[in-house]
Amino acid sequence: MDTSGFYNKDAMLRAGKFVYGPGFELHRDLKDTYTYPVNGWIWFDSAEVAAASFDVNIEDMNLDLLG
Repeated sequence: MDTSGFYNKDAMLRAGKFVYGPGFELHRDLKDTYTYPVNGWIWFDSAEVAAASFDVNIEDMNLDLLG
């Protein structure tokens, strides 16, 4: 299972392809062009890397895709 995507630590959410928010948009194909974090969102190549970076248990993360 591909768990790469944009992760938000505060909301414990993952978006695989895009994130739209007030005044910003993040797109998977442009992930390497952003300066992170963007409104709390950061790109990670896997859920394991995101969990380690956020210092949380992977079981506490919502890995359902938003976008």
